[in-house]
Amino acid sequence: MYLSQNNYRFKMQRTSLTMPDGVRLACTIYMPYRKSEQERFPVLLEVLPYRKDDTFLLMDYPAYAYFARHGFITVKVDIRGTGGSEGELPEREYSDTEIDDIIEVIRQLARHPRSNGKVGMFGVSWSGFNAIQTAMRNPDELKAILAMHASDDLYKDDLHYIDGVLHLDPYHLYINHENGLPATSEYRLDGKFLKNRFRREPWLFTYLRQQKDGAFWSEKSLSRDYSQMKIPAYLIGGLMDGYRDTVVRMLENVSAPVKAELGPWDHSCPDGDIGPQHEWQDEAIRWFEHYLKGFDNGIAEEMQERKLTVFVRSGHEPDPSLKDIPGKWRLESWPPRANIVTKVLYPDGTDNLLNAPCRQEVRTLDYLPAAGASTGTWWGDTTGDMSVDDGRSLTFDTEPLQEDLVILGIPRVKLKVSAGATRANWTVRLEDVHPDGRVNLVTGALVNGRHFSGRLEPSDLTPDKFYEIEIDLHFTTWTYKSGHKIRLAVGNAQFPLAWPSPSKMKSKLLTGSTKTALSLPVSVTEGEAPAPFRPLVEKAESKEGEYLELPRGRSDFRKLATKDMLTGETSYEHHSNGAYRIKGRRFDVTGLNIWKVHDRDPAVAAYEGKMTTVIRSNKRKLKLTTRISVHSDKSFFHVRVTRTLHRNGKVYARANWEESIPRVNS
Repeated sequence: MYLSQNNYRFKMQRTSLTMPDGVRLACTIYMPYRKSEQERFPVLLEVLPYRKDDTFLLMDYPAYAYFARHGFITVKVDIRGTGGSEGELPEREYSDTEIDDIIEVIRQLARHPRSNGKVGMFGVSWSGFNAIQTAMRNPDELKAILAMHASDDLYKDDLHYIDGVLHLDPYHLYINHENGLPATSEYRLDGKFLKNRFRREPWLFTYLRQQKDGAFWSEKSLSRDYSQMKIPAYLIGGLMDGYRDTVVRMLENVSAPVKAELGPWDHSCPDGDIGPQHEWQDEAIRWFEHYLKGFDNGIAEEMQERKLTVFVRSGHEPDPSLKDIPGKWRLESWPPRANIVTKVLYPDGTDNLLNAPCRQEVRTLDYLPAAGASTGTWWGDTTGDMSVDDGRSLTFDTEPLQEDLVILGIPRVKLKVSAGATRANWTVRLEDVHPDGRVNLVTGALVNGRHFSGRLEPSDLTPDKFYEIEIDLHFTTWTYKSGHKIRLAVGNAQFPLAWPSPSKMKSKLLTGSTKTALSLPVSVTEGEAPAPFRPLVEKAESKEGEYLELPRGRSDFRKLATKDMLTGETSYEHHSNGAYRIKGRRFDVTGLNIWKVHDRDPAVAAYEGKMTTVIRSNKRKLKLTTRISVHSDKSFFHVRVTRTLHRNGKVYARANWEESIPRVNS
């Protein structure tokens, strides 16, 4: 497998690019060089609001330096109104202004004196999203993209409305807080900062006003029309990440060349916290060397047939701290052919999951809005034992398996259900029951009951009327071992992943019918082994700063779910802490997210978030605190956001926003 030598030096250049309206976007260029000054290089571009000069500098540097040492001009640009860029913060994520700016940036970088005229985009999450959206416009100079942990369907997959159900994520606190920080690198507290950043309305309000699917979402979603994309795409997803379905949807529907990889990772790169890890940048370099440098390195031959490189999990203990996932890699033709067959199972009235439907019965479930905390804050988190959540759901088990069973793909579920209220959500989980009774989460999905008539035209349910709904669970791989049981769990709450529906009620499920069934994609062959991945390599660290030890040995991340036995209120907490130094400044960042719900009154749910960034230098101390409060009742979301900026211990500026937003789809 050919890969160019890692033998270029590079220089970091902090500069700016001027947009047609005069706004200058801050960029950092990692410029490769050797003795020959005549050599021209392709450009790799990432565009983000994640503050390239402080928040992300230490994370960016190893990857950017690695690309540059392999002969790529590697460029990071701050979105206008963020980081070191001028201009007004856009009104939303992935705005038209953002994509227009990116296309102009691509044109300018293609004309750079050291560029060969070819540009590629790459990125994780946000920069994966805008890489896909820029490619939808097919600018001439953009020749290939790499999108990791991104989505082609913003309404269904993004973290605002997971599976079409309202979700408030720690990310909402993070991004609405960071957008209020002063511009790098001077951190000036002037009128432009206050107008263009600090006092700009937080995006949270925008997204809470967009509870229904429609043009706001679809115009930015490739899934509306896959023919829009004609640029080759390398897609990387994680089985522990919420965006993984995009990889297989684009592999199936995009006509341009697609290289697809689904590993055991969470929302991080393949060299991140969860293993088995590999040096993803080496494969990325092969990809971009083919499309941007014209190297004949085997990439074209590998993509003559649609293939999915996928990690098949071999099954493991229900351990939320698991860092090395057991399993093995496979190379699968996609869509799968004869090696994947469908196994259909049917719940009955006595908690069994059978090979054929039997006598029809109706099962009843009390809606308990605090159920679901074991799953975490989105689909994909590593989880512990799911038994507690299952005790608040309807569960159906097979007999112990007589031999191992491997699933690979998207399980599908049909339900015939009713609810004793006009609004209800359903959650469906596929699980693995160990012989000792412990339970693994394998995958799951939500469905908003108002979408029985379609996402674009939601409508209230008729209480106690039965509806037939179909749910695609999120893509997964798993090996059920001999002696284990397959479990289907059905509930009405997935707290805190899903905001609770407002009415106390009972729901019903028809069992013993073909209208209620689980379809599993079962692998019946071993599959082809892919080419081996390259092992991790040691990379350069930035000399401009360092991560700092946290005081008193606090963990930098933890989650906790508790129930107050006196009030019956359930709380779920998510903490984050970090500290780092960039040049002469020290940054201390803390975050706290708390979700609350009460089984007696599900309409009265709450989210409270607080994030603080302290920036210390020899001359001054800045402290930005952002507080977010979302409280619901049956009719409204009552939203309050407050930003407070202290300079040397005194309040310098404060901004408040408050609005009651109608509950129109939850």
